[in-house]
Amino acid sequence: MYLEIIQAITPLLLIFMTEECVDIIFVKFDILHAECLKLLISKGLGYAIVAGSMFVKLPQILKIHGSGSIAGLSLATFALETFCVIMNVSYNYAQALPFSTWGESFFILLQLIVLLSQYFHYTSSKLLLLTTPVLVPALTWTLTTLPHQYLALGLTASIPLMALSKILQIWSNFQNGHTGQLSFITNLMNFLGTLARLFTVIQEVDDSLILFNIFTVFILNTVIVLQFLVYWNVQPPKEKSN
Repeated sequence: MYLEIIQAITPLLLIFMTEECVDIIFVKFDILHAECLKLLISKGLGYAIVAGSMFVKLPQILKIHGSGSIAGLSLATFALETFCVIMNVSYNYAQALPFSTWGESFFILLQLIVLLSQYFHYTSSKLLLLTTPVLVPALTWTLTTLPHQYLALGLTASIPLMALSKILQIWSNFQNGHTGQLSFITNLMNFLGTLARLFTVIQEVDDSLILFNIFTVFILNTVIVLQFLVYWNVQPPKEKSN
């Protein structure tokens, strides 16, 4: 009876582990098997990151909407981050890598489209406001059809660009002496997400390019979180009304 139940739920268990680990843990009852435990933790973290990513930029979106302002926010940061996330989604999808190791990039891309649309709305850039929700998905899908060597080149190029996008925001915060309309919750979630993603990529993906990309973003996310702590009590100057 027990084995029949295990056999019935095996397709669900395979989301989090291999068939060998299902046999080791649920048939042989070796629940402390090191490799299977690491895989289970990695898969669980991976899907938790993906689930959390559905809302990671929501605090930022709501903060911009509530304030009606983009003070302290950098268009270059948003644009570069969007391009880098596009490359990440395209590369991982084309390589058929497990969704648990990159799915957050897909949901972050959707939210970046919203953030870019907000930016263009508050800067009265109507053409860009209308075209961004169409051009970003179209570019992402087109890139997935490219040969591997071109996608790898694009992902390699995205690493310094992603670093630049973060550095621009770090520099903007430093120059302004405050974090403006940046959301602490969003950036804290980014920091925790990249920390967890480092672990899952090390466990599940044998790709040094992806690992270096995640590690670079983690370091820069750490710096931004530290800036929030430094400028915690500093408020941006109120915009003068005409």
